[in-house]
Amino acid sequence: MPSNEERRQAAREKLAKQNERREADARKRKIKAGAVAGVVVVALVAAGCYVWLPQGPRAPLRIGAEDRYKSLHVTCDFADRPDQATSLRESITKARQQIAQQKAGMAKMPADQQKTAQEQIDTVEKQIVEAEKSLPALDTLTTKNKGVTKPNGKDVPNTGTANGTITTNAGAIGFELDRSKAPCNVQTFLTLIEAKYFDGTPCHREVANTADPKAGTSDLFVLQCGDPTATGSGGPSWTSPDEKPTFLKEAGGSANPMQQTPNVVYPAGTIAVANANSEANPMTGQPATTNTGSSQFFLVYKETTLPANYAVIGKVDDAGLTVLQMIAKKGIVPKDGDPAPKPGDKPVTDGKPKEPVNITTMALAAQ
Repeated sequence: MPSNEERRQAAREKLAKQNERREADARKRKIKAGAVAGVVVVALVAAGCYVWLPQGPRAPLRIGAEDRYKSLHVTCDFADRPDQATSLRESITKARQQIAQQKAGMAKMPADQQKTAQEQIDTVEKQIVEAEKSLPALDTLTTKNKGVTKPNGKDVPNTGTANGTITTNAGAIGFELDRSKAPCNVQTFLTLIEAKYFDGTPCHREVANTADPKAGTSDLFVLQCGDPTATGSGGPSWTSPDEKPTFLKEAGGSANPMQQTPNVVYPAGTIAVANANSEANPMTGQPATTNTGSSQFFLVYKETTLPANYAVIGKVDDAGLTVLQMIAKKGIVPKDGDPAPKPGDKPVTDGKPKEPVNITTMALAAQ
């Protein structure tokens, strides 16, 4: 019969074996859990998800995922644009004040200078009259713009395309927007299309100008749209940053010797963003005007030469190009306020389509 001491020793050995088995089981569970966690991490990385690994040997995975994300996105500065109706009224008021000052000093001028000054005043007064005609449309635009939210400029994708159709009274124009060429400007247009900003708006300008080296002009064949007011000054309450088309072929020289930016070729079918940019004038010290692109865009229906200042956002399809060329064949008439051509004059090359072109809808294709 075992003694008390022998029984206690046997109990101690049994407890030690139980503890060893528990520790072994715990190690197995830890190894299994670690393996499952590793599988989850691999799955998340493969799916393009973020895996926050703050330290240790797996940190490069997080850094690599962040770098890839950054390479596929950009930040866009969508600057606020002053209300156009308010700005125009301020400009008209300032112009009238300048006219009043000039008239007050005309009595002291020699007769020839008085004549010149009066001609300048007459020109400005005509411009004021035309500007005032656009105020009702700009007031309507102010209301329209309040319903359109400026896009968020953070994490804008710089890859991918979006297809859609501009439905006009002249026919359907299929298009493809390409984020890789001008991601910020494409983001603006996607925002405006989704807001139906272009629906029920006119294409207010058409140009058919053949290059004339003596006159310092180049080939320009475009239909311009995107201004709900049809005045050439309308657009949403923000502007897009400049994104120059560095990928376009140089045209081999500038038509204007004072031009600082080289000319490039915009192929037929190109969709580009119009702007009101101007180059710096070293003679007067006037600084350059930049980043003024907005909702207005032009559709190139024949190879065109322009400075590399206009962001290219995409292209039209072959059927759409045919529609544009049919519009161009119908001719151009003077813009509102411009004099009508006299018999024997050359055809109008910069005006509005002879047969009005109106956008019924501009919509993206269903994804």
